[in-house]
Amino acid sequence: MTRMKIMNQRKSPSPRPGSHRYPVRLHHHRFTTKACLLILLFSSTCQPNAASLSSTSTCGTTIFSNHLISGGLVNLGNTCYLNAQLECAYHIPLLRNTILRPNSSSTNNHTDTDSTTVADTTNNNNNNKEESISLTSLRHTFQQMKFASQQGNNDPQLIRSISPSTLCKNLGINVYEQQDSQEFWKLLLPEIDLEELTNLYKGRYDTYIAALDNTGREKVRQEVFLDLALDVTNFDHVRASLDDMFTSGVILLKKEDNGWRPEKGAEKVDAIKGNNWKVGDGDEADSDGGSLPKILQLHLMRFSYDWQTGVMSKIKSRFEFGKVLNLKGICSRDEDDGGDGAATVTNEDGLVYDLQSAVVHAGEYGSGHYYAYVRPNVRTNKWFRYDDDRVTPVSFAEVKDDAFGGHVVHRLSKKERRNPQQGLERQNRNKLGLWKRICGSVGGRRNEFGWGGRTSSAYMLQYVRRSDIPFLYD
Repeated sequence: MTRMKIMNQRKSPSPRPGSHRYPVRLHHHRFTTKACLLILLFSSTCQPNAASLSSTSTCGTTIFSNHLISGGLVNLGNTCYLNAQLECAYHIPLLRNTILRPNSSSTNNHTDTDSTTVADTTNNNNNNKEESISLTSLRHTFQQMKFASQQGNNDPQLIRSISPSTLCKNLGINVYEQQDSQEFWKLLLPEIDLEELTNLYKGRYDTYIAALDNTGREKVRQEVFLDLALDVTNFDHVRASLDDMFTSGVILLKKEDNGWRPEKGAEKVDAIKGNNWKVGDGDEADSDGGSLPKILQLHLMRFSYDWQTGVMSKIKSRFEFGKVLNLKGICSRDEDDGGDGAATVTNEDGLVYDLQSAVVHAGEYGSGHYYAYVRPNVRTNKWFRYDDDRVTPVSFAEVKDDAFGGHVVHRLSKKERRNPQQGLERQNRNKLGLWKRICGSVGGRRNEFGWGGRTSSAYMLQYVRRSDIPFLYD
């Protein structure tokens, strides 16, 4: 299997921050007796109604929709990287239900799992193969989170936080050792070994190298990805980085001893090397086999290795992203499917993605803290900051201030642009004096940075495909 381009960042001699792969051979601990007794007690006294997603009364509480809200996860030492990723995953209903449903890998239909209990999952393995301990453990954690959401009537102020201790124990994770959040999730997916889950993240693009001597010699290879790694060093926006990744090529010149040898023993020729993200008839809204994933994860490569100094450091420059990401112009039409090269899909929403969550890293290389901003329902603009077991409602403006990195940019409103005097007064108010620069500004804002301070910035963005929202959320 070819190595994915998104892993190229690992070519540096030094590891990434907290980069530690938990053991591939996981410790197969079973749930403790105490935990099993508690689970059985919950499932026997509070059995949800499987037929209802829109108005279900459970344990004296009422759940009005499938859009559950988590009460947060307890940090067991240095498990913030795990907590942030689990919050992003839990708040996509289909993904959550796929984990909660027994025998998930043997079915591909979209059904509710309100009747699923943790006691059931320990005895209902796939008929074809035994479920992985990773899947069983994650199901246990999600079931606890779901029960807490229902018990707290979906009110984040009333929902209790959940400890991921069983998950960490069964995966053999040292809870006092920091890890890389993006790498953790990418390594966990194959350990879960659930094709239906992995397919939600899976996409495809082509890498190519073509001779520039008009001979038509070309080599194309298809790459399968679970996320895309974006350059934040040379670009300041997601769109610009994606444009460069898929619409720009690198010229290889033989006079610079960097040409391409088309065949073994052949002379090197000038060539162009690049990536092409093709979409075709397989990328319609209801297809599982296309190039566009239903859940698009973007890894912002904030950590860079300096070959001159031999030092890894964090890139803290501003890198912007939008609530909506349109891939038109980035993707090209697959000509084998009868297209003419234009990036079009029959459903106009097929190339449009909506931001669902962002994992933020605050700190420097090799240390720091992870937390997440999540929108439980992408059809609304209601955001929450999940800082382990502290859940706070926030606006998208606060998300941008914190997750973009760098200084907060104060833009004038339309009214202030029409009235130059008002705009000047606003700019003067935003200027910080020496004392404020030393002590920090009032109201919790730190020297004109976002909530996490001068070192906070998004490390992972998770978008959902707009045409798949009914499939993922209803």
